[in-house]
Amino acid sequence: MQIAHSTRYVSAGLMLAGCILLLPLRTTGAQVARPEDVVTITPALSKTGYNPGETFQAALILDIMDGYHLNAHTLTDPYLRPTSIQVPDDSPVDWPFIRYPEDLEKAGVPVTGLVGEQYHERIVIRLVGRIPEDAEVGELKTTLNVEYQTCTETFCLFPVTKPAELKIPVVEPGTEVKEINPEIFAKPGGSGDPPPPPLLDRPASQGALPG
Repeated sequence: MQIAHSTRYVSAGLMLAGCILLLPLRTTGAQVARPEDVVTITPALSKTGYNPGETFQAALILDIMDGYHLNAHTLTDPYLRPTSIQVPDDSPVDWPFIRYPEDLEKAGVPVTGLVGEQYHERIVIRLVGRIPEDAEVGELKTTLNVEYQTCTETFCLFPVTKPAELKIPVVEPGTEVKEINPEIFAKPGGSGDPPPPPLLDRPASQGALPG
């Protein structure tokens, strides 16, 4: 009997959470965007080509629709869904490091009473990948899944998972390549805007970051 009561309470809690999420849709009559449409994901690479076995830098740029925000990767409220990158088991590329933005804004969603760290407007999630040693020359396609939950100042939408496809040019050793997207992968000491924070928190003895 104890298990039956517990199941009943859990089911009631889930129903209540669903009502909280859908409440603005019924009360305001305003047009609400689909969560998949709130965020536009743009992949970026640091160079025009990479050799088989090379370690490289990449990024996912998330543009967030006006009036909405994303829950941050690290949250203090357990009832909110964080933003995260999930690597499929069959990914042809190894992704040993993922770095989420640290510039957060903490605010609440009044209708739910939940308070959490938020991402606004545009964020850049930085990654370090490793191409397989036996990768063939050509375009190497790989997918990363972005899990996120979008909210406004008055309500939250259901969490979703949105795939992001990266097309990585694999070239033969000795092929001339160029650095690209310097506004994302700027290096210390260069001209222009200040470089972004380091991708990895690791000892300097391990060498410079990959290009």
